[in-house]
Amino acid sequence: MKIDRHRRAALKLLAGGSLLGLGTVDLFRPPAAHAVAASQPEVSVLVDFLSACIAWVYPQSPRRVQLEISRNEDMSAPVVKVSLPDTESTFRFAVAPDTTYFWQLSNLRDAEEAPLTGRFHSGVPVIDDTAEDAIRYRNPRVGAHWVGETTVVPVTGEPLAPWFDRKTYSGSPAPRFDAAMKSRLPEPILENGEALLNLYWYCWQTFFDVWFFSPTANDHQAVANLIGFREWGAWGSTMVWDTCFMLHFARYGQAAYPFITGLDNCYARQHENGFICRESDAQNREVYYEYPVNPPLFAWAEWQYFQISGDVERLRRVLTPVVKHYAWWMTYQRRANGRYWNAGIGEGMDDSPRNSLAFYTMSAAAEQALAALALSRICRVVDRADLAAFFEAEHSALGRQINDDFWDQDHQIYNDRTKDWRFITELQPGVLCKHAFIFWPLVAEVSDRNGTAGLVAELTNPKSFSRPSGIASLSADSRGYREDGQYWKGSVWPPVQCIVQEGLRVQGRWHLARELADKYLKAMLEAFEHEQTVTENLEPDNPKGHGAKQFVGWGGIGPIANLIEYTLGFHVNAPERTIEWRIERTDRHGIRNLSMAAHAIDLLCERRTDASSPCRIEVHSSLDFMLKVVLQDRSTTYQIKRGRSEITTI
Repeated sequence: MKIDRHRRAALKLLAGGSLLGLGTVDLFRPPAAHAVAASQPEVSVLVDFLSACIAWVYPQSPRRVQLEISRNEDMSAPVVKVSLPDTESTFRFAVAPDTTYFWQLSNLRDAEEAPLTGRFHSGVPVIDDTAEDAIRYRNPRVGAHWVGETTVVPVTGEPLAPWFDRKTYSGSPAPRFDAAMKSRLPEPILENGEALLNLYWYCWQTFFDVWFFSPTANDHQAVANLIGFREWGAWGSTMVWDTCFMLHFARYGQAAYPFITGLDNCYARQHENGFICRESDAQNREVYYEYPVNPPLFAWAEWQYFQISGDVERLRRVLTPVVKHYAWWMTYQRRANGRYWNAGIGEGMDDSPRNSLAFYTMSAAAEQALAALALSRICRVVDRADLAAFFEAEHSALGRQINDDFWDQDHQIYNDRTKDWRFITELQPGVLCKHAFIFWPLVAEVSDRNGTAGLVAELTNPKSFSRPSGIASLSADSRGYREDGQYWKGSVWPPVQCIVQEGLRVQGRWHLARELADKYLKAMLEAFEHEQTVTENLEPDNPKGHGAKQFVGWGGIGPIANLIEYTLGFHVNAPERTIEWRIERTDRHGIRNLSMAAHAIDLLCERRTDASSPCRIEVHSSLDFMLKVVLQDRSTTYQIKRGRSEITTI
């Protein structure tokens, strides 16, 4: 039968994808009192627990259609409403689990033709704790590289970007750093900060000229310019982990270039089942090296970028691939009992001693909680209340799991557990294992009062994580600290510093966040003045760099993001058209060309006699916005009109 044949064709659309948690699959239901005309299409729906694909085939020729999806049978308040060209005959979208949806397909070329309608019910989350890479990483892409991993042979070829709307490379080549580009970047003003400004501009230039590039091969698999190191290893390299942390500072340059499109290449190499390989080469071909999984950082990175760009349309476009990746984690990164696991290089820290000890990893649960938190906020912004409710519940459930299962009361920290349910903190008396992963509950906003207090105590303890150069990746009182000077054994790494600072800020510990940020930036500056480069990490006890040079790279977090956010004290909230300025300096300072949405803002505070003196602030802006000035912990909000304004604080 034609319908059966088309149903098989629809199932084939997701060949290689996970059918776990599959919900009900319905074919079209004709509208009441209407016969099914010969010109009407066959429609089928394939649905999983967080995604669905609807497909249609017109019997004679394609049609331009309008597709609506709603939770209401009368099609009110649709969660999806799109008009699609003749060339499109499928549409993929995110759904909430265990939920009934109604769909309506209308022929835009024939207003008199009655629309087709139907319903489906989504599946429920499931766990597949398989160890089979052929299932988890099903259908590697053509040209994938394999190093230290058993090669998986694809069952079928999958198209680029199955869950994303950007399918091919478009746009101009990656721009270089020149005077015109520099003029579009934020320009910090520091009366006595020439050395810091030199480091700041070095980082921007290095980022543009070394870490930002275009694909070159005729058969490349990129859909945008790449963020990575084109000469790293045998093929060049871009990393999910690195890209997300580079975007933490690169977002401030969004008026110069939309660097967030670097993540489009990750969505392009996503598999039907939601998997995204953690690394690609300089042509966006997959690299399967050791453990090819990274934390689910996409939602957090997109939400962070949104705070500067205010680009709601971007959030709408990336929702489905990010949700699909979250679903992959729910399916394949949980043990049978529902607790998350991950190992070693998969979480961005290659050589932590915890890797050989942990069976249940608290940080993996916290990283997924961070993704759920960001996704819940994204869903509210793009009017997906159905999904927002699910991710809010996910965030709460993961928070309970972390506080119930991973709080080490004896040592007052969160930590991982062994297979036999012991904390890895002190498996042998006096032998500690405290790693920087323990701080993820802060930024994920799941740490309770005791948890926050315990983690703050570790961050302020010079015998533990608080070292002269910043936050050590392994505490100084742990076995292996600085052992052989190797990689993750205690060095100060920018991603750790970033997560700690962001965690403290969202927990309301701004003063400690600033203290740690300033200490780290001071050490970076001292290392830079000696070495004239930025490296992968710093020695924890001396301001000396280690690892690859010109690492900007995540090395831009301190000199760019910390300088703007902590040294100068700016926090931009583009969605709410608000800038918070914590003024603690007494010299003449501020910033020009600070980007908020598509606008540029200049803010300058004149020199003051002392910290208790009023501030005289000059503002130039191309839009109206709210300026919240925090002075000695007193907050005052000013309505700023476009043009030039002057403010004198009380």
